[in-house]
Amino acid sequence: MTDTDVVRRARDVLARHDPDGRLPHCRLRRTAIGADQLDAVAATVAELLADGAGSSPGTDGERRPEVALLVDPVRILRDGTDVKQRVADALSGSFRVRRVVLDDGHAELHADEDAIARATAGVQGVAAVVSVGGGTITDIGKLASRDAGGVPFVVVQTAASVDGFTDDVSVVLRSGVKRTIPSRWPDVVISDVGTIAQAPPAMNRAGYGEINSMFTAPADWRLANLLGIDPSFHPAPIRLLEAVGEGIEEWSAGLGTDPSATERLTRALAMRGIVTGVSGSTASLSGVEHLVSHMFDLWNGQRRQPIGLHGAQVGVASVAAAAAWELLFERAASAGAALPDLLRVPDPDRLRDRVRLAFDPADPSGVIGAECWNDVSRKLSAVTAAGDTVRDVLARWEQHTAELRTLVRTPDDIARGLVAAGAAATFEDLRPAVEPDVVRWAVTNCALMRNRFTVVDLLSLLGWWEPDDVTAVLDRARSAATTAAVAVVDRG
Repeated sequence: MTDTDVVRRARDVLARHDPDGRLPHCRLRRTAIGADQLDAVAATVAELLADGAGSSPGTDGERRPEVALLVDPVRILRDGTDVKQRVADALSGSFRVRRVVLDDGHAELHADEDAIARATAGVQGVAAVVSVGGGTITDIGKLASRDAGGVPFVVVQTAASVDGFTDDVSVVLRSGVKRTIPSRWPDVVISDVGTIAQAPPAMNRAGYGEINSMFTAPADWRLANLLGIDPSFHPAPIRLLEAVGEGIEEWSAGLGTDPSATERLTRALAMRGIVTGVSGSTASLSGVEHLVSHMFDLWNGQRRQPIGLHGAQVGVASVAAAAAWELLFERAASAGAALPDLLRVPDPDRLRDRVRLAFDPADPSGVIGAECWNDVSRKLSAVTAAGDTVRDVLARWEQHTAELRTLVRTPDDIARGLVAAGAAATFEDLRPAVEPDVVRWAVTNCALMRNRFTVVDLLSLLGWWEPDDVTAVLDRARSAATTAAVAVVDRG
């Protein structure tokens, strides 16, 4: 598999399954995934400028184009060498280098309005932007390079912890709440497997955790589409996800020991990012599991506590999301023809109070509650407008069950994969630890955070998301992870 196969393969699959071109185009030119890719950064920038993406590169003195190197203060090493300095040195042979360092005083950089504004100001007037680091600096770089006139943007990926390197959106903090907003496609993503393999093992295992949302979120996406709430669903991205999952059971166990497993993980995450971009909606890979992760981040951010690895949280929450789907399938089968009669669309005033009350423990000022209500109120309006469609789908639920089941794995399957990969499989496994009461708060209220319809929303509308129901889901998820862990020990 060559270093351009991820983008080319995505385009080939889309050509077959979206022949009319309904989906957004993938504007990522290429990926460079493999060993010793750091030395390709300067040539890649020169190629982009020569292709007319920016000003033509000169060769001497002040006529040389200026390139912004966007980084945070975290030192990243490969074989004992500072990766950021190595990239800067390589660029300086052909370009003037403007180093833009973003430091907000946190242990990990936050993509808030201040950081984005400082980055945008810092890259004004350059011919190209190169970011080096993880998902946050990449997301900021997308926005800053876009707002600097859409200059060429090259991403140097240093860990396989998330899939956001290869998409056209950015996750930002707005009023203390994580939101996903449109940004831009990078032109090229350079993934040096040697650097990625030497990242802290927890980061790459978190990347495996991130992958698991593909086993739950597509079902949420399709559910919202069936109910007439989200028209963005298209089957082509689901076909792309089949490429992500190829051989995952074989290579995931080698994470941390086998460089080829790290490369397979990096490629899988790159394809996932493309899926998000061409779907025109993050819903294709972001459902209940991402909402729970964002709830943890919100809670810890408000308390200025360390924020956990996103992918690790997503992996664990995917087990709970799958358990919620099992609950829905079982309850709906028991309800039978009476299912539509259980539907109760909440009164807007009562739901607004519920949203604000849910977020009071995290933010007594009410700012976060108000921000979340802005999103949830739009979701409620969509549910209300789709009322007849919702009732019709519930009346014909058995006709849709088979398709939905193909889009979600069981909690046992997901937990087994996480344990085999050495990734966190229970909320107790996460680092930093998440207290049980915070877990319950996050899972209970995850549907009150964003304008994203998921299985938890439908469970709530049917009266099946009461405290005992949440307990049942959490117990089922914990049982799946415990069983998976015991099985691994027995095999060992």
